[in-house]
Amino acid sequence: MTNIKILFGRKIKEYRKKKNLTQAQLAELVNVDDKHISCIESGKNFPSSDLIERLANSLSIEPKDLFEFYYLQDAAELKTDIISMLDKLSQEELALAHKYIRTFLLK
Repeated sequence: MTNIKILFGRKIKEYRKKKNLTQAQLAELVNVDDKHISCIESGKNFPSSDLIERLANSLSIEPKDLFEFYYLQDAAELKTDIISMLDKLSQEELALAHKYIRTFLLK
């Protein structure tokens, strides 16, 4: 399973790039060294709750948005997660999921 620090770092990087910010610019906005941002993005460090709040504010998002990274998992983890979710569906829900998946495959 991919480490939460790595997934969190990928999410920070994703939002930083959406805002067209460099690591140095984001670091300045949240009052930390740019090396610290680099370490967070690479999964070496995990920010304090205070820094998470400052990062979210600087990126114009809610702190919870930084923890929505299920889609950043590798393919094997995603498949395992999907199978786990499918096992919990009713027959009707499975039919609907099948319809959606088939739509992707027919593109």
